Amino acid sequence: MERRTFIATTGTGIGIGVAGCLDAGGTADEGDETTAINDGEEPRGSTVPATFEVASMATNSPVGGGEVLVVNATIENVGDEEGTTDVDLVVGHDPTVEDSEMLTLGAGETADLTLEFQAGHPAGDTEEFPVCVDTGAHEACETVVVGEAENGNGEPDPGRDVTFESCGRATVSGSFEEGDIAYASTGFYTEAGFGNTIIEDGVTIGEDVAPFTGTITFEISDGGAVSEGVDGVTVTVPDYGEYGTAITGLTTDPDDYAVAGITHSNPRAADCLAEFESEWEDETGQNGEPTPATFEVASMATNSPVGGGGLLTVNATIENVGDEEGTTDVDLVVGHDPTIEDSEMLTLEAGETADLTLEFQAGQPSGDSESFPVCVDTGAHESCRTVTVE
Repeated sequence: MERRTFIATTGTGIGIGVAGCLDAGGTADEGDETTAINDGEEPRGSTVPATFEVASMATNSPVGGGEVLVVNATIENVGDEEGTTDVDLVVGHDPTVEDSEMLTLGAGETADLTLEFQAGHPAGDTEEFPVCVDTGAHEACETVVVGEAENGNGEPDPGRDVTFESCGRATVSGSFEEGDIAYASTGFYTEAGFGNTIIEDGVTIGEDVAPFTGTITFEISDGGAVSEGVDGVTVTVPDYGEYGTAITGLTTDPDDYAVAGITHSNPRAADCLAEFESEWEDETGQNGEPTPATFEVASMATNSPVGGGGLLTVNATIENVGDEEGTTDVDLVVGHDPTIEDSEMLTLEAGETADLTLEFQAGQPSGDSESFPVCVDTGAHESCRTVTVE
């Protein structure tokens, strides 16, 4: 029998007891009893159990291949009682717990801890993936980089500390010089369905704000604006959706900006958008209708840099995220003046993925080297990279 504690008013006093489930006639199970308390004291308020939140998180990204990625986090017990939890370092697109520490904190107490992960060697020049600090009740994530990132001039990029705190808030910290950029992309649901923006809300250093060292904060709000404060810049991103808006990624690399690409993806975005979609389906009655076949580029990699006259190879994984089987042409689109250089027809069932290879015969660069975008385009989704011919 299920038992529940209850509080009931009895005249001017308080009755408290333990009751069983009522039967169909509305009577309690035999043997239940109620004890009245009429001492005039106020009932004691309920306490919140120990609840551990990630108050802050920082990493030493970027790191070189084979180096130790260090994650520093501050954990706070925001509950009313002492408690113990395991704090896990969860790494990768296929989440794996790589380090863990048991923590005991009193109510309102905080603790600083360090978690570590031995990075492997990236498949290309660099590799990006999410790392998250997870207390079981709360999670904070950042996108980290392994390998030496380069800017468009072939020089190392300044370090960028990127954090996605929630669906609607993200930060990027570092030193920002003239010409640096920071823009957000979003995903959202309106009554008509899913929509998005690509690098629409943000700042260009030297044009919108003066060079500075500090933090650029992006947060969803009622309207779009840029404001400067003591510690940095705040970019308010409009709430584009009636059923919610999520910051899906940040663009901080000028090369990615040039091809409308995302430098840092929000590892929370998929879960955020799934919640928005569920609410949209419930309120618009769309939950009974299947989604047509929709092909997305799940991953993309190239063999860049290649020599002049060499063969540029692009490997991509395509996923049908719709509810029905379908067929599409997957195109390799090359250059600043976009041209389809290779194409493959693909048929996938709902939820199915396929790996394919597209190729392009590179010409001779006009100088020592030449960089240009290559994109894999399914018609419904596009993913781009900047490649170099030497």
